[in-house]
Amino acid sequence: MPFYIKLTHQALEAGFVSIAPIILILLVIGLATGIMQAALQMEDAAFGLVAKTIAMIVIALFGGFGALQMIEGLATFWISHADMFVHQSWS
Repeated sequence: MPFYIKLTHQALEAGFVSIAPIILILLVIGLATGIMQAALQMEDAAFGLVAKTIAMIVIALFGGFGALQMIEGLATFWISHADMFVHQSWS
């Protein structure tokens, strides 16, 4: 397998793994607020938006479940292996 395919695979994997917990939390919050709005017959869009906004602020304050460290590790790996891009065949 060519090196650039491996790097692309690592980039996609790091992106999905780092963002998946955040999306799942927002999905659960959206589902909970939707159920609450349906039960209380509220039609206020700000109710769900405020809950998700607060959740995103809390996630950002606590480091996003290591998402930054994953992306930093990927960038470090790419930079340390940059010479392999120059010395490989691209065809």
